[in-house]
Amino acid sequence: MKIWVAGALLALGATGLAMGYADAIERAEHRPPVESARAELTDAEVQWQRLQNDPEALRLERLQARQRLELARAQLRLERVRSAAEIGRAYTQVLDSEAAYRLASMSRELAERSVEIARLRYVKGGISRQDLRAAELRLEDAANGLRKADEARSLARSQLASLIGPNAGPQELRPPGNPVVPPLGAVYLSLHEHPDRLRMQHAVELAETALALLDPSYASRAQIEAAELQLAKARDGLDEVVRGLELQAKQRWQEVSRLQRELELAEKRDVKADTDQRIALQRYRTGLISEIDLLRARFARAQAAFEVQTAAHAYLNAAWDLAVATAQPLEVNDAP
Repeated sequence: MKIWVAGALLALGATGLAMGYADAIERAEHRPPVESARAELTDAEVQWQRLQNDPEALRLERLQARQRLELARAQLRLERVRSAAEIGRAYTQVLDSEAAYRLASMSRELAERSVEIARLRYVKGGISRQDLRAAELRLEDAANGLRKADEARSLARSQLASLIGPNAGPQELRPPGNPVVPPLGAVYLSLHEHPDRLRMQHAVELAETALALLDPSYASRAQIEAAELQLAKARDGLDEVVRGLELQAKQRWQEVSRLQRELELAEKRDVKADTDQRIALQRYRTGLISEIDLLRARFARAQAAFEVQTAAHAYLNAAWDLAVATAQPLEVNDAP
């Protein structure tokens, strides 16, 4: 399958087997829509070959058989991309849910430490009972958030396993790389192979052939005019489909560009959070800040890293949406 992806380790159960992002995407070949489209292509190829060897085959029969073959190929490509996009989204959802769980664990630990400090300050008379209760409520919220994150993690794993096979129980996943997004002009050109466009193009070809098969010597003027009208309608339909596909593709492409910019901003915020954390560590070692201040700086750094990851995955999944809109494979570079 012509979909290039970065390797990303996916450990399966306790067997030591591993499945990367590319391997997970390849499981799209076994999804029911892909298998159905592949069966249709095989049947279309058989029919086309049969007509090629039939000297009595009519012009219209050959045209329809060729069109069926072209459409079957395009539809198989689209179903592969659709299934791959579904698996890719589920894969990144597991990654995000695992990261969210780790962040929620840090949040609960920070809240626990904050309660310990609040109780100590309350005993010493430094804060009120209400202040202590507020810290305890934050701990309860953090614990509840951790439970929800754990549930979301289990659900994400189950969804991925349902797509790539019942034996898949991901324990560790490494992130995929960034997608290679074509320029908008190339996106428009790729729409020539979209099944929806092919269907309307075939309708135009059939109408042209039907008109060409008519002759005033054996067809009435009314029949010829009806065929001409049918051809005009088919051409209008093709123009409308092309406009719709181009509009959708442009919107998807713009969304990818927007999310790419958001990823770049998230990476800049992450760099700042990393710098802040290093400064906090230095200040802690020199006695300028407390342990809880250092923990907060580390949590802020973890939050920034999480935002980078989710932004990267949103960008990648938007690129898959563009691939589905154009019915074209997606190229993804290796992760750094």
